[in-house]
Amino acid sequence: NCDARYSSVIGHLLLRTVVFDNIDNATAAAKQLQYRVKLVTLDGQIINAGGAFTGGSAKRESGMLSRVTEIASLREKGASLDTGIAEAEVKLSSIEASLADARTELSEATQERELLLTLARTHLSALDSANAKYEANRNIIEKLTADKEGLAGMRARAEEELVKLREEYKANLERIEGIKSYRARRAEEMGETDEKSDELLGKANEIYIKAAEAKGDVEGIEKVIANIDERIAELDAEEDGQNARIAEIRGKREGIDTLKLENKAEYDELEAKLEELNAKRREVESGSDEFEREMAEIRVRLKEKTSSRQVSYEAVVKNENRLTQLEEKQDKLGSQLWDEYAITYQDAVNLAYPQVTEENREEVAAVQSSCKAKLRSIGNFDPDSIERYADVKTRYDSLNNQFVDLTKSYDELTAIISRIEGEMRTSFVDAFEAINRNFAITFKELFGGGNAELLLTEPDDVLTSGIEIKAAPPGKIIKSLSLLSGGEQSFVAIALLFAILKVNPTPFCILDEIEAALDEVNVYRFGEYIKSMSDGTQFILITHRRGTMEIGDRLYGVTMPQRGISQAIELNVNEIEGKQKELLDGVL
Repeated sequence: NCDARYSSVIGHLLLRTVVFDNIDNATAAAKQLQYRVKLVTLDGQIINAGGAFTGGSAKRESGMLSRVTEIASLREKGASLDTGIAEAEVKLSSIEASLADARTELSEATQERELLLTLARTHLSALDSANAKYEANRNIIEKLTADKEGLAGMRARAEEELVKLREEYKANLERIEGIKSYRARRAEEMGETDEKSDELLGKANEIYIKAAEAKGDVEGIEKVIANIDERIAELDAEEDGQNARIAEIRGKREGIDTLKLENKAEYDELEAKLEELNAKRREVESGSDEFEREMAEIRVRLKEKTSSRQVSYEAVVKNENRLTQLEEKQDKLGSQLWDEYAITYQDAVNLAYPQVTEENREEVAAVQSSCKAKLRSIGNFDPDSIERYADVKTRYDSLNNQFVDLTKSYDELTAIISRIEGEMRTSFVDAFEAINRNFAITFKELFGGGNAELLLTEPDDVLTSGIEIKAAPPGKIIKSLSLLSGGEQSFVAIALLFAILKVNPTPFCILDEIEAALDEVNVYRFGEYIKSMSDGTQFILITHRRGTMEIGDRLYGVTMPQRGISQAIELNVNEIEGKQKELLDGVL
């Protein structure tokens, strides 16, 4: 029954839902209805349309709709507690009298307690290490026991398979003998068949050879006929070409006769012109003797000028060659001057030594030989060595100072790195041990038992070591996380996350559907654990699971009433509960 205003909501939610007293009756009804209707039991188990079973969680009393009944029961408990408070106040007066004496004893006991705590810490550390070794040994024993049982089962199965294989081996031997006898009979039959086949093949080959010979003769005749036809076609084509050439030659002959007549007329005309030109030539030759004499004189003078020009050209070439030789000699002497004395020609001129002449050449040569001998006895000499030494010394001092600074900086940085690595190693080990302890605790609290631990792959080098996660839910022996289901793997990750948050709490934490793979029971455990940790950390959960929504103090939803327009919906659970409480107080 419900208010008429909510009948559409109730009809939408419960129209195809049937309530049963227990799961057995619900299962029988679901089979008869062919799993077309959603069935719900009084203890919270659900058979969805299609046959999926969900539920099995403990009955919850923390829902928003069930808190009215809880408030009424709490009021009754409050009345009984008021009576107990009155009695407790009477006892409190007597307790306060003895409290003063107890405080005196407390101060004495505090000192003793500090001493005992110091001893207890020592024993607890030894106990923790012993427990860790015990747990490790127990896990190893359990794994070895499981391996032993598995090997025993494998051995039994192997023995059974061995017996079956022996029986199959005997049966196969009998089948092989039968197959051998069958093959022997078939071999005899195949021998007879092969003989008949050989005879038939021989006859067929003879027939094929005769047919091939006849086919070859026919093909030869056909080729001869084809060659004759081709030759006839070629001769016809050649005849047509010869006829065309004859016609062409006849046309050319007629053109040549016409051209011959034209050329004869032109020849007669040219003969007349040649006679006229010869007459004019004879006239010119009669006046050309004087001209020939002048030309002879010009040729003599031209020959004299050409001879003079040749002499001048030879002198110029000789002087140019001499100039080239002198320039080459000058360049050679300049190179020699630089190679031997490291000075240029201009530098040597600037030294203002006396000029070498024919008279003092021998004396200068003797001085030069003496100086060369002295230089050879001294050895190689570099005139720029002093300047280069000063440059090298300056560079050496600068580089040496830099080297000293770099060495000092390197030592300081090495010391800092060593110190930082030591602090990092200590911090990492402390944090790792704290997370490992909390991981074991959170795992047991979330899974309701079992054991879990974190291990370093390289304990000697913790800064580069990998981390292995070993987790075994209650009643299971797991050697690898890959053997866990998807929900169990997600729950292990959630347990590790809570262990890290316990070591280093944060002001707020955002979780995005991390419980999506969990079943209903584990979603409830996850929600309760979030609620227990919400005193020090504000959790912002993005979820679609109803169990997670029930533990929230404030709910936000996003809907799209119009296409492309989102609208946020806010629900303050605490405010609603406060209004319900006020309403109940007014009713009572």
